[in-house]
This record gives sequence, structure tokens and C-alpha cells, in this order.
Amino acid sequence: MDLYQDITKILKRGVCDSEETYREFQQRLEEGSLTRDENALTHFGTFFLPFNPETKELFLVHHKKAGLWIAPGGHVDRGEVLWQTINREIWEEVGVKDYFQEAPNPFLLTVTRINNNTQGCKIHYDIWYLMVTDGSNFNVDFTEFHDTKWLSLEEVRKIVTAPTNITALNFLENFYL
Repeated sequence: MDLYQDITKILKRGVCDSEETYREFQQRLEEGSLTRDENALTHFGTFFLPFNPETKELFLVHHKKAGLWIAPGGHVDRGEVLWQTINREIWEEVGVKDYFQEAPNPFLLTVTRINNNTQGCKIHYDIWYLMVTDGSNFNVDFTEFHDTKWLSLEEVRKIVTAPTNITALNFLENFYL
């Protein structure tokens, strides 16, 4: 399976935050050049949201480039399928190798419009995954982050301002918390 097929399969599951997002994902897929390596302005990426079901806390990062408290994640690299991307991002950002042993199902698709010029990106097509963990095996690489925190949903809502991250939190609150 390739990235195009991967995303097409997810779209059929109906996990978009809106009909508009579905249409935007479909249109972007048809354009091709899906990775940042192939199109620096608009490309696909993944977020993973570490969630501890015992404490009901979420793990967030204060991202240096974005300047925001957000879920960790990153861009899909050329030649990767989503399973490889999410595992690579988990490894790079929290130091957990091969967290997912099989391709996980994402819980949400969103589109992020980027208004700061520090990243060079203009639009991210985001695929969201839930990472159920207590974080005891995390070994965070602070290269990309000012700080990281485990927070209650109430605390998260006080510091998260990125619209797609808020959408993901709302979804999780309705279905998991």
C-alpha cells in the first residue's frame, strides 16, 4: 500500500471533522505530490495525542517553530506510509520505538492553515492518532520543543489555541473522556 491508498482508505471511514475537510483531502490527494519533500507548501502530516486513561491526562508539547502548545507530530516523508510516519514521529519526539505494532486507525482528519512564515508550510492535511500510554517510557527530544507537559483536559483547554488541536480535543472529550 502507498500513501495515496492509505489516505483514500481512511477517507472512506468518515473520520473528517467536516464535509469541507473531506472535500479538501480528496482534492489534495488528486493533486499528487503528497509529502513535504514533494510539495513544501501543502502536504500531509500526522499528529499523535498521548493519552493516559488512568489519569485522564494528555501530553502536549510547546513547539518552537509553531510557537504554540500542540499535540506532537510531523510531516510524512517521501516513500512512507502512515504507519511508518506515526511510528517515526513517536520515536523522534518521545523516544518510543515501534509503538504501533500494526497500522492504527486514526480518529480524526483536519486541515491546518498556517499563518506564520517561520515554517514555510501553508497547509497541512493532518491525520490524528490516539496514543494510549502513561508516558513512563518517554525520552523526549527537546530539539523541537520549549517544554512538554501532562495535563488534564481542563488545563489543556487553557493553553491550546490551535483550531485543529481544539477540534481533536473536542472529539476526544466526546468519545474517550
